[in-house]
Amino acid sequence: MKKYWILSAAVVVATGATLLLVFNKDKESSQIARSGGEIHAEPVANKANLKNSENEEIIEDIKRMYKPEWDKVNQLADKRLSELINQAQKEFKIKKDSNQDVSRLEGKYLAIYNDYEQSTKTQVDSIISNMQKELIAKNLNNNIGDEYFELYRIQKEKRIEKVVSELKKLS
Repeated sequence: MKKYWILSAAVVVATGATLLLVFNKDKESSQIARSGGEIHAEPVANKANLKNSENEEIIEDIKRMYKPEWDKVNQLADKRLSELINQAQKEFKIKKDSNQDVSRLEGKYLAIYNDYEQSTKTQVDSIISNMQKELIAKNLNNNIGDEYFELYRIQKEKRIEKVVSELKKLS
């Protein structure tokens, strides 16, 4: 079985290399014919730099396209957090004023916040997935998701710090 795998891999590599050489040779000969028999060498580095800058421009366009949606999701998350904190403050005040137990309210509001954050994460995942689909459709092999997951993680940590600190103040 191992021999078959090795033999198959060798055949695939050899076929691929042959096809690559044949197509590159055809491309070179057609360029020579179009230039009247003169051979013009274009620096490979210039082609790579041009291609990279085009790719970066496409990536930036995709980021700009999804920025309003990204901002909207984060603004909504921040707004829901503020509303949740206001609601918690009101409930804590009412319960304290009437000498009721407030020991479980922190856990209640943390659980509500976690539900909100899970909803936010679902929306963020959807945005990142759509951005990745755009990149794939444009034949770009760039993983934009890592950058945006890191941005989300940072924003999420700020929200967590805020809710925890506000709930601690109330207890």
